[in-house]
Amino acid sequence: MAESLSEDDALEAVARHIGRPGQGRQLRRTGADITPLPMLGLRVVRSVETRATRTETRPGRYDTSGLPTYEGELGDHRVEPPKDPARAHTVELMLGGSARTAACGCDAGRSPCRRCQGAGKLVCAAGTPCPACEGEESCTWCDGTGKRGGKGVVGDGAGGRTTCVKCGKPRSACPKCRGRGTDPCPRCDDTGFRECRACEGGGTTKHTPCDGTGLLTRWTVGSVGRTPQRSTARLPDPAPPLRVRQRTGRTGAWARATLTSAHTPLPEALDPVHAKAVEAALEPRPGEVARRAELEWLPLVSVAVADDPDHVFYVFPGQGGPEVLPVWSRRRSLRVAAAVAAAAVALVLLVAVLV
Repeated sequence: MAESLSEDDALEAVARHIGRPGQGRQLRRTGADITPLPMLGLRVVRSVETRATRTETRPGRYDTSGLPTYEGELGDHRVEPPKDPARAHTVELMLGGSARTAACGCDAGRSPCRRCQGAGKLVCAAGTPCPACEGEESCTWCDGTGKRGGKGVVGDGAGGRTTCVKCGKPRSACPKCRGRGTDPCPRCDDTGFRECRACEGGGTTKHTPCDGTGLLTRWTVGSVGRTPQRSTARLPDPAPPLRVRQRTGRTGAWARATLTSAHTPLPEALDPVHAKAVEAALEPRPGEVARRAELEWLPLVSVAVADDPDHVFYVFPGQGGPEVLPVWSRRRSLRVAAAVAAAAVALVLLVAVLV
């Protein structure tokens, strides 16, 4: 728990740090500027609720008796706030009396096959050209069409021509393909069509939405979602130097409190300025149903004394009492910067002379 830190406590801590224990009051008389810079950290996680309704559908006669229900308007139904506002969670409820089972609208649980468009068969791709005639002279009488229209030349059989399977003309067809022009197709046996595997030739498949039952069960779902929203704040602003923030984070005796309700009073030990900032940050947000706010605060003062103008001393409660961290004053920082700049100019001039 952070201790209180009075101005006298801070001055005495600085006096001890510079080797003058017991002379805190003397530092005040010779000139001391004390500025309170209390530090504050605030982390807030809120559970924000959203509500919506939708229609849920299941195939067949679906048993909804085990589903949790609500009555009337979803916005009027109370749902317990989450125990942990940092955890996302969704509660789904069925509107009481909304469940209905009705015909799907398909054909008794079947629908036309999408692959073959209900035909039960698919057009088979043309077979590969006959390696003997290459499909050019499959039949000299019908040219593979089954009708007279070719060259009308009929062989004597000496060249191996045979009867065409398409037009029936003797001694006119290639003996390899017998007038087809292609090798026999193993998939369709040269019929030009093959059975659709998706529907096994029946032309219909099981209707997916109703799972082949021909029925659908529908009901209204009320969805209550809880989503965590996080925010943070750090004070004072502007923040102390980085070295001070790091040191206080490691060794400072921070006071801490957890607030779980918008109606929980703030700790009395908070600085009034911080209290106003925290109150503003903890204003309820639309849809907020739960929260957890974690506060931490630490008294901090900066002390500038006339006896050591090169430093500003930051004093804060530590685990064993007040701690002091000296940081260069603006005066010393400017003096060092000027010295560095002068050294740089001198170096440049020296290099110019040597060159």
